[in-house]
Amino acid sequence: MGADATILFNGIDRDAASAAVALVEAEIDRLEDELSLFRQASELCRLNRDGRLQSPGADLRRALTLALDTASASGGLFDPTVQALWEAHVDWFAAAPGAATPPDDLIARARLAVDWRKVTIEPSSIHLGHGQRVTLNGLGQGYVTDRIAELLAGRGLRHVLVDLGEQRAIDARLDGAPWQIARAGGAPIRLRRGALATSEGSGCVLGAGGAAHHLFDPRSGRSAGGWKTVTVHHRSAAVADALSTAFYIASANEIAALLPQFPGTVVWARDHANAGRRWIAAPVDDVVSLEV
Repeated sequence: MGADATILFNGIDRDAASAAVALVEAEIDRLEDELSLFRQASELCRLNRDGRLQSPGADLRRALTLALDTASASGGLFDPTVQALWEAHVDWFAAAPGAATPPDDLIARARLAVDWRKVTIEPSSIHLGHGQRVTLNGLGQGYVTDRIAELLAGRGLRHVLVDLGEQRAIDARLDGAPWQIARAGGAPIRLRRGALATSEGSGCVLGAGGAAHHLFDPRSGRSAGGWKTVTVHHRSAAVADALSTAFYIASANEIAALLPQFPGTVVWARDHANAGRRWIAAPVDDVVSLEV
């Protein structure tokens, strides 16, 4: 899914870890064949090319269903159909790397294809609206992280931290100590169980001068600008990933209003003045340290 992969094992020998890694590599390869925009023959790329896909795999169905559910719960702040905005920006800056952001008419045309409600998941097929393309980059790394964590847990492994762009701890380290997750601009988060995901516009800038970035507000078609970084803790890495994307686009008031729909979630946000905010939707028992 375009991210580096790290898995930390604690309390098992090297041979057991090597065997687990071989299984992980095979599973990631299988999931990328369904979910990746980086593989032209993947199910997701075929769906975008043809506008429909017959007999989609179970993981594509589950990931896209989660994307649409999150879009509904967030009032469209999270929207998997923003791929048209990404393509419009990439094409614009490819033609003129030093240009300012794309003009309003170009954005308006791209936004015609942005509406999660036009995506239909049927028992044996998936259909997109006219001219639509979807991306799972807003939750795909978290989804794969969950699947790998579940694979390892199913083999009886407990003291493991999976980091595939987002982090998920199956359990604490062997001695009971939490995993230390570094966080830009703030104290590390000490994590025993559950997942963390971070969205940050500076992670993928567009244009020679960084005029835009990859986290688009579906309402305006422009890069969201309210936050410097947003980190979310949830028991699921896929949910944390999707929520970090949605909340990066949201205002502080919108985060506070939406969060009660997601019990067990913690959100840390830092604005461009480097001021930190935190919201908690109880109950939360997997994060040891909640400092902003």
